Amino acid sequence: MNNLYYKVAVAFVCTPLGVALEANEQAKAASFTFIPAITFEVIDGGYDGDSFDGLGDLLIPNNFDTVVRGTIGEAAQFAEIDIGSFSLAPNTVISRAIFQTGIYFGVTGLGVDYEYTNPGSLGIFGYIGNGTAEASDFEAGMLLSSVDISSSSSGDTLNFDVTSFVNQRVSNGDAFAGFGIRALNFGAISVTPTFSRVSPKLIVETADVAEPVPEPTTIFGSAIGLCLGQWLRRKKSS
Repeated sequence: MNNLYYKVAVAFVCTPLGVALEANEQAKAASFTFIPAITFEVIDGGYDGDSFDGLGDLLIPNNFDTVVRGTIGEAAQFAEIDIGSFSLAPNTVISRAIFQTGIYFGVTGLGVDYEYTNPGSLGIFGYIGNGTAEASDFEAGMLLSSVDISSSSSGDTLNFDVTSFVNQRVSNGDAFAGFGIRALNFGAISVTPTFSRVSPKLIVETADVAEPVPEPTTIFGSAIGLCLGQWLRRKKSS
């Protein structure tokens, strides 16, 4: 008879405990999309006698168009995201952050004469922005990640992993996160939304950190002890 009561107690405790443990292990997720506060183009070198030396020479504001690495210069596209009002809730972390843009083939410039010269790879550079378009942002960034576009086609969407960089900017309380798209090899490609149909954006995904859960054996033992204690008290009183 005692064995029967023991089995009933175990079954009674284990069922709700299993459900509780499974619920605790699941982390809630959320996604946030940020549109650039400003976009602009910076050209190093070019046709006006500026030297092709790794420094920004010409600033074109309100632009997000052609990414070129040619024989006489380079053009890079920039976007600054306002993250000043973004903060993480308690027990929440950034699980993933991507900078997204589209691509379109069929452009030339800065010594790239054939309009379908694929640069093969695009890199995204990150820097602390200030909400102002500046030619000096050309040399300010550090390479965060790259995407292989050697087999890409016009209309494809590119996702650059910028998770660590965005985590650092949010952790530091920076107002703007700046991103620059540059060709890593000789060639030219367009990232303009006019042709690619994909507007540049930053997508941040967050997840709740799961609450620490005691070992299952500890929970099981404590629960069984509690239930058996209650059963013995009831038996004694009866």
